[in-house]
Amino acid sequence: MSLDDLNRQISAPLGEWAGDLDYVPSRGQHLSSSGLCIVGTNQDESLVCKMYIDANAHVYGNNFSARAVREIRMMLLAGSDSAVRLHGRLFQGGEIMGFFTPYEKPLDYASVSSETKRRMISEMEALVRRVHESGLIHGDIKPDNVLIRRSDGKLVLCDWAGAQFEKDAVMPLEGTTGYQSAWRFKNYERPLCREDDLYALGVSIWQIWVNKDPFNPNEHEDLEDDIMNGLRPDLNQVDDEEVRRLIKTYLDISPPHRDAKPGDL
Repeated sequence: MSLDDLNRQISAPLGEWAGDLDYVPSRGQHLSSSGLCIVGTNQDESLVCKMYIDANAHVYGNNFSARAVREIRMMLLAGSDSAVRLHGRLFQGGEIMGFFTPYEKPLDYASVSSETKRRMISEMEALVRRVHESGLIHGDIKPDNVLIRRSDGKLVLCDWAGAQFEKDAVMPLEGTTGYQSAWRFKNYERPLCREDDLYALGVSIWQIWVNKDPFNPNEHEDLEDDIMNGLRPDLNQVDDEEVRRLIKTYLDISPPHRDAKPGDL
């Protein structure tokens, strides 16, 4: 499918997708919220709805619909092998303001065996490779954005708001501080690159193996500044040499040179 065909599919009128809905206040479970969006379930908790809001319209302009359309586009381009499946679009006043996905299982690594964690880590590596092979960069890799698909147990990614085409990448649009590198903070205007995802994958593997968040925010007055000055997850807490080496490989990764082509490293 060409990009033009994809855009026509995304912008089709309400009802053209089987799962489309017009906005009504939800009585489901609230999952998360920010200044840009609200995430919650429908009443029977079979679906998750991500609804973009215009709380920051005075800063960004009234572009919540464009943000929703952009994320839908990235999820479709990534495909069902990498992205949580789209169920339908959410409309308000004739504009797309969000979308629905199946309510998949969060990544549960707290109560599983080391062998299960190894398999989980291997599947996460394969997932990130699939994203990059499709020409995309996710931009916010972390365990909270990895889901287990209920239908087949496969790992997929959610929250594609920060995803970009690798060949057209600009500076990061989204991101989570604890999963970003020192070199990113030293030059935040550098175009997003697959190495951003790989560094974040290393932090995520540390979190899965050690079973805790990489940093305690109460111990860091300025986490971004501390990371820029060399703070990284403590590898001494990883009790397996092979896993420790794997994490270090990802944390030691460097960004491509400015004149390098995407994927050279």
